[in-house]
Amino acid sequence: MDKNGSKTKKSDKIEKTEVDESLKKIEDLENKYKRAIADYQNLDKRVSEERKEWVQKSNRELLLRLLPVLDTLVLASKHSKDQGVALSVQQFLDVLKLEGVEKIETIGRNFDPYIMECVDTLEGEADKVLEEFRTGYTLHGQLLRSAQVRVGKKGRDSSPQKAGLE
Repeated sequence: MDKNGSKTKKSDKIEKTEVDESLKKIEDLENKYKRAIADYQNLDKRVSEERKEWVQKSNRELLLRLLPVLDTLVLASKHSKDQGVALSVQQFLDVLKLEGVEKIETIGRNFDPYIMECVDTLEGEADKVLEEFRTGYTLHGQLLRSAQVRVGKKGRDSSPQKAGLE
């Protein structure tokens, strides 16, 4: 019985070792599987973000190429009595708005060098935009194209000392 008993204990030990090794392999495989799934999900998110950035960049570039066309249409509508041109301009602006493009309002506002480009100055209220030469636009709240404006500057000092009336 000793022989049978010792063989049984030995085989029990071997089986227990094999079971432990198998459980460890299963745990390792489960961990590898979880890491692979997490890596795939991270890759999927990164690819999605890159695709989104690429689409936004492409849209931005296209919009920048279309803005001069809009400028020409706006100029044509100012010099034409044809309502069709004005309607085309409005439709163009509506489509741009749907894409997240907004006009930058400048006239009468303080000059902002982050969204405006001063191309001329004229005597008037200091740092106020007097005239807009080219409309500026934002895309989803970020600058797409700066506005080109004429800005007021303080006029000459007309005090008696400057005029020679001391």
